Amino acid sequence: MYCNSAVPVKYGFIVRNWNFVQKWPSSDLLIVVDSASLDRIFCDPDGGYELPAMIINIDHHKSNVRFGAMNYNDENASSACEIIYNIYEILKVKITRAVAETLYTGLYSETGGFVYPNTTSDTLRIAANLVRQYIKPDLVVKQINAKTVNGTRLLSKVLATIELRNGIGTMYVTKKMIAECRANMSDTENFVSFLMAINQVKVAIFLREQNDFTRISLRSNCQIDVDRVARKYGGGGHRLAAGIKMQTPLKKAMKAILLAVRKQLNDINN
Repeated sequence: MYCNSAVPVKYGFIVRNWNFVQKWPSSDLLIVVDSASLDRIFCDPDGGYELPAMIINIDHHKSNVRFGAMNYNDENASSACEIIYNIYEILKVKITRAVAETLYTGLYSETGGFVYPNTTSDTLRIAANLVRQYIKPDLVVKQINAKTVNGTRLLSKVLATIELRNGIGTMYVTKKMIAECRANMSDTENFVSFLMAINQVKVAIFLREQNDFTRISLRSNCQIDVDRVARKYGGGGHRLAAGIKMQTPLKKAMKAILLAVRKQLNDINN
């Protein structure tokens, strides 16, 4: 459910993802999907946007602030796509092949290929229904996991930055590394899973240098709630997976997050 623009619908706009909307289009209805708060939608939250009278908020993050006039927030859902499938069922709307592929992509991605703890019997039921009626999962998954040559070269550089100490694993990517590999920031999606796959890692921290800020992905093996860490720095997400955008240089951001994670681990152990 990721997109870098507002998507027109019959009566308004659907916005997916955050920090991309440069100029707000005139509309009566705004449907926000998979964002915990409105300030994760706009490039400039203080830009004086004139919002539509009706906002519908569809999300599954624990950190959601219920900003909509109508809120459909289910923390137990694996993904926003799972919620949207349920909406289709409730309204008895026919699912097309294109919609089915999008929903399956969201289910697969948000559950790490149906292996993360957020995978439930409902998640698998929905996936099975989509496969039974509409799609070929092998073709969808092949597209999801497709890598570029430059992205693979970048991965080798990122893996070389891995450091592991007392159960906390870190790795990072810089703008220079991306330029050297002629890659794109989008190539780094899911890189954090390589760090989390290491046996000794209890918490994975992946930092991405972007212009004047650092984006941080946090993953946990259940022992620590990374959403609590993320919220301290204006981010959020789930207990086992969360993200932060810090207006801080990469090295300074890493130092701050490491301190926060170590403190929570120490609190748990003591």
